[in-house]
Amino acid sequence: MQIIRLFLISFLLLLGVTAQAETATAKGQATIKYETSLMSSKVSPEDKAKAMALAQLKAVDKYYAEAGDAQSEGLDAIRAKIKADPDRYILETVILSEEDKPDMKQYSITVRATLNVSQLRNASKSSSVVAQAAKGDKSKLTFVFVSRQTDSAQSFDDRVYKTVEVKGKAKSGKNSAEYRASEESGGSTTRKATKKTYAVFPSTYLKSVFNGVFAGAGYKVIDAAYLEPASKGLFKIKSVENDFKSGNDLQPQTERDVAMGLQNAKVPYIAYGTLDVRLSDTDAATGLFRVSVAATGKLLDVSDSMPETKAEVGPIQVAGLGPTEEEAQTNALKNAAEKVARELLSQMNNAGVM
Repeated sequence: MQIIRLFLISFLLLLGVTAQAETATAKGQATIKYETSLMSSKVSPEDKAKAMALAQLKAVDKYYAEAGDAQSEGLDAIRAKIKADPDRYILETVILSEEDKPDMKQYSITVRATLNVSQLRNASKSSSVVAQAAKGDKSKLTFVFVSRQTDSAQSFDDRVYKTVEVKGKAKSGKNSAEYRASEESGGSTTRKATKKTYAVFPSTYLKSVFNGVFAGAGYKVIDAAYLEPASKGLFKIKSVENDFKSGNDLQPQTERDVAMGLQNAKVPYIAYGTLDVRLSDTDAATGLFRVSVAATGKLLDVSDSMPETKAEVGPIQVAGLGPTEEEAQTNALKNAAEKVARELLSQMNNAGVM
């Protein structure tokens, strides 16, 4: 019975995650001015429909605004498509409130729209520079993302520095050794940040997430493992992992080796970053295990002699649920990987990376 229960929870959770990934809801509000006629002093059905369409677009605007600056910038490229075929991108619209003010010839409406996120993403991808490029012009891209968890944390006591100044004045009288004294003290406190080291653990299934996002956008994704021989020994996945065991970015020498190695392999772009797994807790709403992940990402263009960062995101906080701690961790990592990849992709599209 316990096994069946766990299976049902996992199945329902999977459906919920899938639904969340494919659709989203957002509110939109619009107000229009209208003209009255001899037959009626109220708003016409045509004007109501116009206000409804504006409110739906406002809902799309709100969704993109909450998704982040990079994705919001990409909305302009597909706005005309949404206006031309709203039913393709807006699955359902519920009227929350409406108000007609005949004396002011003003009509207002507030709606909740269910958006087809998959179609919105497809529209954005088809409008990107790389998607519109000829097949032979699409760039090669590789990625290295490291999943890790805090292995040890060394904290330091505050170091306190004090200075004391003594002022004295001798008593009146010859050969007197007694004196009155006043003391003034001051100083400073120095604090040192906690030093962390991380344990890197394999998460090969995340390759499909990053590969799906970047390849789906039109890039030629190359597995990093195949690039090591072509880099003439400069690009090493192990070196990247070792740097992320003790820090949040690559060491300068490692980054230079990565850039030169990819130049040797004739791969112009590399995306890399970290996914930090936090300790699990219990989700108050569902009673399931909850694991959060803090993710970062960077897209480096090494096509020139002076490499350039084209996109950078994070840390992004993402959570995952599951009937077991392991499943919650897996869901959190997948959610974080997809969010980082899509945010990087949005910035790449905005920057015209092809």
